[in-house]
Amino acid sequence: MKPVPLSLLVLCLAWALSGCALPAPTSGRVLRTEPTPVSEALFQVRARHTDLVSVRVLFPSDTEGHPARPADGAPLPALVLVQGALVPPEDYLWLAESLAARGYVVALPSHPLDLALSAIDNGHFARELLTTPPEGSLLEGLVHPSRIAVAGHSLGGVVSAKLALDGGFAALVLLASYPDPADAERIPSLAVPSLSLAGELDCLSELPRVRDDASRLPAPSVLAVLQGVTHFQFTASDRRDVEDGCAPTLPLDTAHERISEVLSRFLDAALTGQGTGAEDIRQVPGTEVTAR
Repeated sequence: MKPVPLSLLVLCLAWALSGCALPAPTSGRVLRTEPTPVSEALFQVRARHTDLVSVRVLFPSDTEGHPARPADGAPLPALVLVQGALVPPEDYLWLAESLAARGYVVALPSHPLDLALSAIDNGHFARELLTTPPEGSLLEGLVHPSRIAVAGHSLGGVVSAKLALDGGFAALVLLASYPDPADAERIPSLAVPSLSLAGELDCLSELPRVRDDASRLPAPSVLAVLQGVTHFQFTASDRRDVEDGCAPTLPLDTAHERISEVLSRFLDAALTGQGTGAEDIRQVPGTEVTAR
């Protein structure tokens, strides 16, 4: 039998791989209609030639799931949100939905075994989806490519700091987290505004450690500590805190309101070239602020 040409095998492999991905969505599923409609859509991004990375995207929409743009048609700011260790991306939908209602596009990349360290560059693939989306998809022309921040909770914050240090993001947010000690020599080179948002009663990312690492972030940076908040109140449930004997003193709904308020005030400032928004963050109840 005559051997198959290598070029034909490569072509067939490429065709087979490309055929595995879901079609790029042209509209999303409406999550809520009041007071501001928000929708979500699932994209699959080709990564490392052979992998598919699922990226859930939430965005402001109309009541039929189509993106809602400002009256002037300007592209929207965005955030890539990286999950904590063994916490599914779905547990951060409350935060993504809150930010989307405020006019942000939020992308939540998946990671094998729900461990962001297993595929650190998935955050970069999510950013590339926002900056160069598939032709004809709902993301086409929706996001301002130079107004994308990266944020991560717990271990996701460690990964987010690495992503920010690699470049391509306009701001960094650490949620109950701190940079990898292995990156200590690189931290002074961080060239974007940063927010370290911590819970006063966090028993995993303990406040003294968070404070110390936040003090090493170059200006402009801001540390915001929320009174009565624990580690898993940054997710959809604080059950694990309670089970571990680390009960919060602030109700989950209130913690969520304050977390999203602080984060949005930071992003509003950082992604428009106006620093960290420290003075506005100080107005959020129960928040201690240290700015540099």
